[in-house]
Amino acid sequence: MERVLYKMNLPLVTSVKQESTIITQERNGRRLIFILLYLLSLGLLIWCFADGYSYYTTPFAQRPHHPDYRALRPAGSRGLIYGITGASMMILMLVYSIRKRSRRMGRSISLRSLLNFHIYLGIVGPLFVVLHTSFKVQGMVAVSFWSMVAVALSGYSGRYLYLQIPRNIQGNELTLQEITETDKDITEKLKTRFQLKDTDMNRVDTLFENFTTVRRSGLGALMGLIQDDLMRWPMKYKIKRSMARILPLPSNQFNALFAISFRRALLNRRIQTLSRMQRFFHYWHAVHKPVAIVMYLIMCLHIGIAVWTGYAWVH
Repeated sequence: MERVLYKMNLPLVTSVKQESTIITQERNGRRLIFILLYLLSLGLLIWCFADGYSYYTTPFAQRPHHPDYRALRPAGSRGLIYGITGASMMILMLVYSIRKRSRRMGRSISLRSLLNFHIYLGIVGPLFVVLHTSFKVQGMVAVSFWSMVAVALSGYSGRYLYLQIPRNIQGNELTLQEITETDKDITEKLKTRFQLKDTDMNRVDTLFENFTTVRRSGLGALMGLIQDDLMRWPMKYKIKRSMARILPLPSNQFNALFAISFRRALLNRRIQTLSRMQRFFHYWHAVHKPVAIVMYLIMCLHIGIAVWTGYAWVH
């Protein structure tokens, strides 16, 4: 039982207080580092944009006469820094792909943490590239730029599909048998830890029925999942209130019970949609990869031409 719960990042603990602490740590853990990264990076980007606002809002034909032209144009001192920073971030994103296919790297780098860093680079990197272009995109660069936008947008949808497929704490996909075993173990844990009867479990399942039941198929099922997730917080609040009425427990015990019950509901929903999400994820890869390849090829060509012609060094 401990082995399967470990795979789902739901360790078996000996006290409700310890359990609540672990659940909180799971949610917050490394998030703090990424939150700080996002805040610092977005703060820097906002400052850079605000500092160059006068130049960026100047008509293109009049920009050469602006006092910040030599600094903020794509080949300017700051424009180049923005471009190099953004391009470096886009290249660092490839580490995630290498990690997934490399045996040497093995478990030395957590796939889940690396994915989060991959997403961070995919958000912040393109924003630096936008500053590098000084909001003027044309010619060959436009193809690379819009490819980058397409890659970034598809990355967000890919992240959502990724989360719909249960994985262990290393980020590796679980089989249907492992997921089913995990669901059984969590159910047994709820019964024994909180002394719930079969009738109690049935009442809890009824409360989560609208959230866990996927009545549509194909693309409609995916749209239904997205709609449910957008309404997750109001739905959780409503279910929690109803659950408190049928299972009157001390506050700390009830919060732990609800947290595990909701995770179990998420797991049941993912069991129902597993094959469809895997298929959607496969289709997503078929679109995401070619667009990413186009983006990287044109980006390298753009950098190569800029260096070869010396355009980047002419001020």
